[in-house]
Amino acid sequence: MVRDKRRRKPGRQPAAPVRRDAQGRAHLVIHRDDQGVPIGLALSRPLFHEPWQNEVALGAANTAHAFLDQGHTVEQAVALGRSAMAGTSRIADGLLRRSPDRAPACRAGCAHCCHQQVGVSAPEVLAIYDHLRTTRSPAELEVTLQRLRAADDRTRGMTAAQRLSPDLPCPLLDEQQCSIYEARPLACRGTNSLDAAACERNLHEPEARAAFLAGDSAVPCFIEPIRAFHAVAAGVQLALDDLHGLEVLPLELTAALRILADDPETVPQRWLAGQDPFQAARGGDNSDNPRIRELSGRCEE
Repeated sequence: MVRDKRRRKPGRQPAAPVRRDAQGRAHLVIHRDDQGVPIGLALSRPLFHEPWQNEVALGAANTAHAFLDQGHTVEQAVALGRSAMAGTSRIADGLLRRSPDRAPACRAGCAHCCHQQVGVSAPEVLAIYDHLRTTRSPAELEVTLQRLRAADDRTRGMTAAQRLSPDLPCPLLDEQQCSIYEARPLACRGTNSLDAAACERNLHEPEARAAFLAGDSAVPCFIEPIRAFHAVAAGVQLALDDLHGLEVLPLELTAALRILADDPETVPQRWLAGQDPFQAARGGDNSDNPRIRELSGRCEE
């Protein structure tokens, strides 16, 4: 079983009337003053069982709305992606520092978790591509993009189970280290392990990998950073969908980056206009997996 190191953070549920749509989903509620001026957001109902996660989600929604309320521009979307990344790391790192007994086994050069499907949002994709574009020379960027395209050709359409393979490393992995560590996805920032040997077995040993994928075994970890990432992602998703009419269904990292790299001028503008240029990159959504739902702490919808 996953080692649950939770410590409840004091907090309260957002004060708002409970409301569901026809599908039973939660939505954002805009609070206004007597003159009708918006003064804040609230959740129509809890997204998560833990109060602190709902507070994190609501904070992320407010932040996302603040960025895009200044304009649906690529610059604002990139800034939102970077802000969500930094916020996730700040929360996750703070939770890990509060551990009373042991530290995560994760270290530089330990890349067992970098051989699987990674779910991302459009702002994350835009922020990652901007990081690649601004930190690499044109020649270096082209090498990276060619590696990315080759990986996408090989993995497009694979299931999450098929993607967990020692033969399918993340195309952004360089000598067993993340080459975009400063701009890594939210999911990567929440992932952690207390047993690197277990991660290695699940990746390299077929029997161990099959047991892991079947839910018969799990890697011991601190659960709170994982739940923090889910809370931030959910808040950003709600704001983009409810308040800005943008497409927010989860994307698979490699496929989404390839789509953006192949048309970096048009794709961002189409997404910011409410279109769905990343449709072919649908994936990275494990919400139907009961084990992932348990880890995330989400309420049933």
